[in-house]
Amino acid sequence: MKLRAIKGKLTDRRDRLRYCRSDGSSIEIDLPRQGILPHDLVHCVLEAGFGLRGGFMARVADGASPEFQSSKAMLSTPELSIAESMVEAMQTQLAQGSLDFEAFVYGVTTACRARGIDGIPPLDPDLTAQIFADCQALNARWRALAPTQALDVIFLEPAR
Repeated sequence: MKLRAIKGKLTDRRDRLRYCRSDGSSIEIDLPRQGILPHDLVHCVLEAGFGLRGGFMARVADGASPEFQSSKAMLSTPELSIAESMVEAMQTQLAQGSLDFEAFVYGVTTACRARGIDGIPPLDPDLTAQIFADCQALNARWRALAPTQALDVIFLEPAR
């Protein structure tokens, strides 16, 4: 699936993200500005990097709506909950500008427990560092865009 993130004008409070699925369908949503890499783009990097199957991006690639209110109606599964928890923890690391692996694991664990998930998959520190670096690199590309410019990202869904 191809994603096209479009920076809004400086006076806009939101940016845009277009999901272009392999079946030719597409959907475009607003992205709240956060000062770091947008949440959905973190999903893209993290789910592909960790090989998470059944996460948010895979659901959208299969036709689910990525819109916030609609996504809340997605049938919650452990895979979806783990992916969301990992993205939240990674965003915290991106906001602080460096990776603290123990804090990342704690964040994932705490967010998973809040969603009723007691066990998380083992997390490799080296893989986590690579995914963090990939998120930082994409964040740098995103932040370098001028208003109304676009950034294309490909989501490679892990093999099922």
